[in-house]
Amino acid sequence: MARTDLTAVAMTRAGVNLGAALTPANADGHAYIDNGRRMVRLKNTDSTAKTVTVQIPATVDGQDVEDREYIVPATTGDVLLPPFPAVYRRPDGKVFLDYSAITGLSVAVYELPV
Repeated sequence: MARTDLTAVAMTRAGVNLGAALTPANADGHAYIDNGRRMVRLKNTDSTAKTVTVQIPATVDGQDVEDREYIVPATTGDVLLPPFPAVYRRPDGKVFLDYSAITGLSVAVYELPV
């Protein structure tokens, strides 16, 4: 299996059904095109907390910038990550998400309205 692209769900002024867009986590990770207005939702129904790593492909003075890790609590974990700054984007505009484990973990990307 390879890293899978996620499609962002456009939010409207009327709101969005948060549960409709959830996708099971992929062992090889996910990617999505970022435009500065996209948020990531992570939901964990498993009895073990999960770590989600957002890769940061940047360097400063020739040194790699450390990737950012987020903890999604066990059983009722439901975490919404704010839009990421441009430094999180790869040259093709994608942001990469990696998971410590995938059992019970699902993910969605939502795009804020303009």
